[in-house]
Amino acid sequence: QYVTLDTLTAAGVTENGLSYGAQAITYQVTVATIGTSVVIRFEGSLDGVDYFNLDQNNADTTILANGTTGYCLSGCPVNYARLRLVTITGGSPSVATVIGAG
Repeated sequence: QYVTLDTLTAAGVTENGLSYGAQAITYQVTVATIGTSVVIRFEGSLDGVDYFNLDQNNADTTILANGTTGYCLSGCPVNYARLRLVTITGGSPSVATVIGAG
């Protein structure tokens, strides 16, 4: 299953993408009109209310160029997934996300 999430143009979060206890989630992130960088965070939740960082090191991801990148996360089953746009440095970028779960 895959879900297209909101396109973000300012710091904030997408809506919930349902993953129903998936063992692995892939985020496909497309950035356009980047200035210098965007920082994103992959978030998950069991209840759809309280979210946590899915990165096991509790780190965020910095993207420095336009394009599409994929991020595969496994070993952390969640019922909901979303993307947080943490910061934008320069420009007026858009961040589009599709998630796949299995």
